[in-house]
Amino acid sequence: MTNHLKADVGIATITAQGILFNDRMYTNRAVIKKKWFVLARVEGEWKIPVIYLQNYHEAIIIISLKHQEVSLATWVNVRDLNLKEVEHYHKKLNQLKELKKNTTEQIN
Repeated sequence: MTNHLKADVGIATITAQGILFNDRMYTNRAVIKKKWFVLARVEGEWKIPVIYLQNYHEAIIIISLKHQEVSLATWVNVRDLNLKEVEHYHKKLNQLKELKKNTTEQIN
């Protein structure tokens, strides 16, 4: 007997807190690097297509038509997290990346 995975297409929302899909929050390293969550906080939320497997909620595949790329976003259980702390974490992470970039440019 063969098992088939059933994938569907849906629409997620990029928010300041993360990628919201089916009442769950997801994140992705590339999205953090590209500052999508900061952009959503500053300019407002936007929609993005995703591919997901039915009955599997640990990850979704996000499709960025603008950047012509596809990547995996993993579920983050935010029920136990303070959303302000998550936003603060994203902000500090992006500040560290900017500092690293500036330091590297000065060295070279």
